[in-house]
Amino acid sequence: MLGLPMGLFDLFSRGKDENRKKAARAKELAGDLEGAVEAYLDANLTDDAARVLLLRADAERSPEKRMAFCALALSTATDVELQKKARGRKALLGFDLLKGKGASVLTSEVLGVARELEEADELERAADAYALAGDTEGEVRVLTAAGAIERLEERLRATEMSAKSENERVTVLRKIADFDRTAERRSALSACDAWLAKHHDEKVAGLALAIRARLLRGPIVDLVVDGERRRFVIGGEVTLGRDGTIPIGARAVSRKHVRLFREGGAAMVEDLGTRNGTTLAGARLMAPVPVGDGITIKLGGEIPCVLTPLAATEDRGALIEISVSGDKYYATLGTLSLFGWHIVEQHDGAASYVVLRTPAGGMPPFLGEYQLAHEVELCAGDAIAKARGGRARLTAPGDQPRLDAPA
Repeated sequence: MLGLPMGLFDLFSRGKDENRKKAARAKELAGDLEGAVEAYLDANLTDDAARVLLLRADAERSPEKRMAFCALALSTATDVELQKKARGRKALLGFDLLKGKGASVLTSEVLGVARELEEADELERAADAYALAGDTEGEVRVLTAAGAIERLEERLRATEMSAKSENERVTVLRKIADFDRTAERRSALSACDAWLAKHHDEKVAGLALAIRARLLRGPIVDLVVDGERRRFVIGGEVTLGRDGTIPIGARAVSRKHVRLFREGGAAMVEDLGTRNGTTLAGARLMAPVPVGDGITIKLGGEIPCVLTPLAATEDRGALIEISVSGDKYYATLGTLSLFGWHIVEQHDGAASYVVLRTPAGGMPPFLGEYQLAHEVELCAGDAIAKARGGRARLTAPGDQPRLDAPA
């Protein structure tokens, strides 16, 4: 007797639920997907609601809104397969969005999507995501699970080649550093250029740029010799003028006004046919004259220039102190010889180098703990010593002169 009312209640409830389901189904068929979701939820048919939410995702043009409906479907569904489908759809949309961001995407975001794709059994797309994140281990794992043998073999080959390339890169970086430590800068730059010809490598490019920026470039270079800083002019001859080796910014001075050179072991100076001329003791220079023990000439009738010989040998050239416009220069008029080393300027195409040579039979100097080769290229900051770890006898200051001639 007591079971009858309960049976009637169950029958009534089933009927009511069936009516709700029919109403929800009718809304779905009529295209009212929003209403269908609410009706299915009202009928406690969560999986049907989730299924319609995925249909709503298909109808959206905005990837963000499609993702939102997929996420809502995932949280609504109770069926495992439906959850996996919603998770996979959401992850695929998320991966496409991340790829569209390009370089601005965070690795953590890509890894999160990769894990979602893996959980949804979207294994090959998960492999793409792990590859984008640089997670080779994750990529290989999901390709193995997917049975994607060809892609797996390709990945393993690429990993092997990448490891080989990285080993080669490490070797090149070590070689560049070793060449720089021993002041063999042309060799270091050659190693950089050879690698960069085949690879886009910002670190190696940065090293090459840094070395080139530090190179001493003649013919004018500042050197500290046993604690005394001097500005040397390296080369067999020196011109003074607005566009000379030593620039002088005075309108009375021609672009190339006078030339200092060596002739028969003697230092000579000559006017280069200038309009305003060069005078010595009031007389205009008409031919080269010897510097002798020292002379004072006047450029363009206005600019005094004092030439004083400091040292002269047959095989090392003459060192002439040039005092002009308040500055002092030391012209080698040949090879600069210091402490038994020779310093010269060399050109390699458009590149200029200040080279330190150790003559045959001589002991090459040291840069810190490293003994140098017999011919090296000097850079700003180099401190050259006679012995390993010894006191620097010759230093190239970091603030080298920039003597751009005035127009």
